[in-house]
Amino acid sequence: MLNIHVLRRNVPLFSKWVRLLSTRTLATQISKPTSSDSQVQSLQRTFDDIDYWHEANKKNYELANAKGKFLSNLGLGGSQQPKTGLFKNPYLTNPEGLRKFSRQSLNQAYELLQDMKNDATPDGLRKYILKLDQLSDTLCRVIDLCEFIRSSHPDSEFVEAAQMCHEEMFEFMNVLNTDVDLCDKLKFVLSTPEINSELSPEEVKVGKLLLEDFEKSGIYMNPEIREQFISLSQEISLVGQEFISNTDYVPTNYIKINRQRMDKSGINKLILNQLQQDLKGENYKVPTHGYIAYSILKACPDEEIRRQLWTAMHSCVDKQLVRLNQLVRLRAVLAFLMGKQSYAEYQLEGKMAKSPQQVKDFITSLVKATLPKTANELKFISDLKCKHLKLSPLGTVNGANLEMVRPWDRDYYHALYTMQQRRMPADDQQIGLYFTLGNVMKGLSDLFQKIYGIHLQPVVAETGETWSPEVRRLNVVSENEGIIGVVYCDLFERAGKTSNPSHFTVCCSRQIYPKENDPSTVQTGTNIDGTKFQLPVITLVCNFASSVVSFGQSLCLLHINEIETLFHEMGHAMHSMLGRTRLQNMSGTRCATDFVELPSILMEHFARDKRVLKQIGKHFNTKQPIPDDLLESYLEEARFLQHCETFSQAKMAMLDQKLHDKDIISNLDSLDVVALYQKLEKDLRVLADDQSTWCGRFGHLFGYGATYYSYLFDRAIAAKVWEALFKENPYSRAGGQKFKEFVLKWGGARDPWQCIADVLDQPELSKGGSNAMKFFGESQDL
Repeated sequence: MLNIHVLRRNVPLFSKWVRLLSTRTLATQISKPTSSDSQVQSLQRTFDDIDYWHEANKKNYELANAKGKFLSNLGLGGSQQPKTGLFKNPYLTNPEGLRKFSRQSLNQAYELLQDMKNDATPDGLRKYILKLDQLSDTLCRVIDLCEFIRSSHPDSEFVEAAQMCHEEMFEFMNVLNTDVDLCDKLKFVLSTPEINSELSPEEVKVGKLLLEDFEKSGIYMNPEIREQFISLSQEISLVGQEFISNTDYVPTNYIKINRQRMDKSGINKLILNQLQQDLKGENYKVPTHGYIAYSILKACPDEEIRRQLWTAMHSCVDKQLVRLNQLVRLRAVLAFLMGKQSYAEYQLEGKMAKSPQQVKDFITSLVKATLPKTANELKFISDLKCKHLKLSPLGTVNGANLEMVRPWDRDYYHALYTMQQRRMPADDQQIGLYFTLGNVMKGLSDLFQKIYGIHLQPVVAETGETWSPEVRRLNVVSENEGIIGVVYCDLFERAGKTSNPSHFTVCCSRQIYPKENDPSTVQTGTNIDGTKFQLPVITLVCNFASSVVSFGQSLCLLHINEIETLFHEMGHAMHSMLGRTRLQNMSGTRCATDFVELPSILMEHFARDKRVLKQIGKHFNTKQPIPDDLLESYLEEARFLQHCETFSQAKMAMLDQKLHDKDIISNLDSLDVVALYQKLEKDLRVLADDQSTWCGRFGHLFGYGATYYSYLFDRAIAAKVWEALFKENPYSRAGGQKFKEFVLKWGGARDPWQCIADVLDQPELSKGGSNAMKFFGESQDL
């Protein structure tokens, strides 16, 4: 009933004594709500000028130092007290405050639940769906908050409190999902014409969505079955969280390889000299992560050494395989309990792809369309390896012997090919000089201003509002409506921080409920019609590093792939900002799982467009635009093996389907996830991995169980949207308005197939189905 949607170096700094402005002056400059040149400079300096930021955010650095939670070399003293809590929620000044907020929310939920059950008046029935949405929001605000805290907060006590609160709320939510009285009353409201006729289309849509969720929870099964459902759901959540928290670990930090073999392999002596030896000196201890490991993969002619190292680098610890086996089994049992043939069938209800067969149709079409292009990309490796091993290139596809080309060959033969062609690889450091983080953030704001009429406004957070003083708050400001949302940017690396880029919806946009008087709802806005709404609050978490550029000064310089990452995550944020619906269940990214990635993947097209990058790319020192030849060489490098990457994503999507298909329930006792993974790899042939246990490191098997195809599916749709709206002009306001009007503003309130049909002017797509899935699977533009 109550869905949860939580969705992986720089301008020279003037000397401090030249720019010692007061905190108040800087804060005023940053916060001033204008899109003038000074405001644009402020946005850029907020991310590029560390002294400027330290001075502006001085009180949060003092608070961090006083608590002893963060490192700072500013020499600031004092014992500042927080003016507010996280995200301006007054409860969240400390871990106990989070527990209090959770208890308070639970009490509100109980009171609302009793009111809904006892109020049988005509007015109560008319407001029943609205109250259900409010009940959902009360719980989701805690659950979504806890998802963020336990994933990204640096304070272990906060993380521990968030884990406890999450489990309590999730358990209560599962109880609600099996409450027969709630479901019966909802069915009555939806099926009674006198009541239904007075509901808005959005209320009817939400009501039907919640009814589907009730039925998906086996609402009308006997109490024993419902208890089993709750227990299984809870266990799946706990096992899944353990699984996703341990995907980064390899079985061993190093492998032993015979010293004589290594010495004769042709590896550069400089690399060998960095390796440790075992006690007897017979073997080298080769690390399974870091610069040396990747250097050996690129430079070692001995395939057996590459195979051993690559396998160790891509395998998981044994406990991960136990967790994955358990997760797959639990899901199969839950689906069987709900009367479904597979977990995939259970999960795909309400999605754009309505059945496992439609997903398979899409992936199969994509694999068929991509295989020739993939083989063509791998031909140079096949040719080089055949020449190296003095073999004939037999059994080829588009001239490539796919069985011969293995994943541990890719880096080595690419390096060899580049050397033979006398091509210089793109210089990350050189191109990064044009793409400071501040430049890119300014570029994003300019882009949004031109296509959507909104811009990003930096604001100094109140004391205690953020979890680290390095976090920048950005208000999202519409040219017509003022502030429409808030994005907290935690983009810089720090000790103990996860390396996976993430986007979290802390709370979503919705109209303020009647008689609402919750002290935690403090960030609100006003629509043009005068109605108040809760501002969507989003966090973007990345782990970008800084580099020293000159005279000890450092800036965050982004590579093209990091620019894509930032654009992708900001695409999710804009969906949350512009998808403003009356009810929270439909707001922003609260839409079908296989539709939610469309806005973010569309943003990747902007991040790869030469015209956009030329507009953004300005040298950190000279301010000159990036030279065409430098940019083009880098983009060409970025396109290297792009079809192989698409094929790799298709393999992962097929693995996801295999681990959740109807064969699992009949093979619970003999389930072997590694065997399934390695067989699929061999069957699909392209860079086949029949050696590692990488499936235990595929974290999306938990979060996107049976729906991982969504990435590829939305990539195919995004390619069509880009072609239709932005290919001629990436700064097209007409294209932006069309995408906003037909896709973004609806959130989940409209059938996604209808959204796609409208934005592409192809009405035949409006009903979806196998033909529509195949249409996108055959896309040539991914």
